[in-house]
Amino acid sequence: FRVKAANSDGIWHEKEASVRLLIRSPWWATGWAYGLYALLAGGAVWGFIRFYTSRIQQQQAMKLSRREAEQLKAVDELKTRFFSNITHEFRTPLSLIMSPVEKLLRDNRFDEPTQQTLALVQRNAHQLLRLINQLLDLAKLEAHHMVVSPMRGGITEFVGHLTESFRPLADQKWITLTYSADEPAEEYLFDADKWEKILFNLLSNALKFTGSGGSVTVTLSINPDPVATDVSWVSICIADSGIGIPPENLPHIFDRFYQVDASHTRAYEGTGIGLSLVNELVGLVGGSIRVESQPGVGTTFRVLLPVQPTSANPEAPTVIVPDKAPSTTAPLPTVVFSDSEPVADSQTPLLLVVEDNADLRNFLVSSLSADYRMLQAADGEAGWHLTRTELPDIVVSDVMMPGIDGYELTHRIKTHPDTDHIAVVILSAKAAHHSLMEGLQEGADDYVSKPFHLDELQLRLRNLISRQQKLRDQYRQQFALPGRSRSSVDSPHTTSRINGLEDVFLRRVYELLENHLNDPALTVDWLADALAMSGKTLHRKLHSVIQLNPHELIRYYRLRKAADLLRAGHSPSQTASLTGFKTPSYFTAVFKEYYHKTPTEFIQDDSGMNRA
Repeated sequence: FRVKAANSDGIWHEKEASVRLLIRSPWWATGWAYGLYALLAGGAVWGFIRFYTSRIQQQQAMKLSRREAEQLKAVDELKTRFFSNITHEFRTPLSLIMSPVEKLLRDNRFDEPTQQTLALVQRNAHQLLRLINQLLDLAKLEAHHMVVSPMRGGITEFVGHLTESFRPLADQKWITLTYSADEPAEEYLFDADKWEKILFNLLSNALKFTGSGGSVTVTLSINPDPVATDVSWVSICIADSGIGIPPENLPHIFDRFYQVDASHTRAYEGTGIGLSLVNELVGLVGGSIRVESQPGVGTTFRVLLPVQPTSANPEAPTVIVPDKAPSTTAPLPTVVFSDSEPVADSQTPLLLVVEDNADLRNFLVSSLSADYRMLQAADGEAGWHLTRTELPDIVVSDVMMPGIDGYELTHRIKTHPDTDHIAVVILSAKAAHHSLMEGLQEGADDYVSKPFHLDELQLRLRNLISRQQKLRDQYRQQFALPGRSRSSVDSPHTTSRINGLEDVFLRRVYELLENHLNDPALTVDWLADALAMSGKTLHRKLHSVIQLNPHELIRYYRLRKAADLLRAGHSPSQTASLTGFKTPSYFTAVFKEYYHKTPTEFIQDDSGMNRA
């Protein structure tokens, strides 16, 4: 800043004053501020580009998701249509099974065993038809093709008839089935088909999960709607004294395909469809369902269903309630077959069938009783008990059973010293390769998948029996009969033959006999105690493995050893002492009875053969 002065006459002074001033830029106009502005501008441009590309990606992802959803929906619809079509196709051959069987039963031309077999076919064909109908109902519900079709009829009579159709099954299981209704038989409009499916599934479950001596109670009451005068509500309560449902499972019991017990050892068959179908059908007709349950006490289902007076639709069709419960609804009692007389010969192989399905178990017992002595068990625990007490030759076992499953039963049989010689055949509906491998890894001798051919099963069983018999003959020939050469005299040869045995039990028996042979106190009871088993179990085990009882085995082993000792140069009295006979005279008598010559004659004949 420069200053130059002038006087009053206007004359400017030559000198001037100056001040140097430095004016700094404000912060928003500095270089680093402009740099920041540039960075912000660049960030804004980058953010806009990022936002724009992200939005494009989201739009593309939404289009892709929509396209995938449409494709999945199309595939699902295709699967559902295929499933419905093939399920419908099942009905035709099933009808061609049911109708001829019913015709044969009506003709009454066959004997009682044949009629029982036909009744078994008919009952299981009806069960298969019910499962197919449930699958078709689920397909209709998913496709929203199922509609409500009201019919006119008596609610009390209809529910009572449906409850009575379960009377044979309740009597068979010794279950008290009770039905009570507070209202008189008055006609209403309701969908009889949906009601039948709802009540059938609920009653089936109640009887299935109630044990012998329990009770199932069906109670019906009708109450008018407090708001709508043209609607009444039917309350149906189905209470049982069964096993109950754990609290953590209650929220899921109406989920499709959900089962409380999904393990291999589940005690009750099922598909997980029934209660899901019930829930959807109840919702379709405008009702509601609630469940209360306590484990070990029982379960109660409360269904509330709407009905209308008949004046709402006078032209509605009438529900026809027959005098007798139809066979398609009534669960028929279990058939006990008697196609052939069971064999009673103790030499005939003993076969144990472990199967929780009573029809299949009775069918197998009936079909195989002509060739085997039969035992049967309804679950794995009972099968294991019978296996240990009776020691059958073969056990035929299912996989999914209450208590312990077939794999565990096989493992126990093959790892227990009393039962490891028993052949096990697994008979299971699990036909996958990993299931077969699991069964064979547990020690099963054979694995047959359901459905099976009876002649194939019989042939497999016959082959197992033949293999067991050849092994018994080999063991008996090798150890029960005396040696024929001088080389058999040496103790190392005897020891090597014992150690070469594959059967651990027999090797243990022969080691005990070899080590205590000179002890007169060597008896069957002593041998059973040394093997930690009862005398009965020892007898059955030895007979199954070598077809000799313990007395015969001890005597034959002593006599075989006596022959070896006589060949080695021992005198008859020394041999009698070394083999545990109390007196030489008794030894001579027993030896002569077995070899048809005295010990002295045996030595002379053997010496003559050696000189020759």
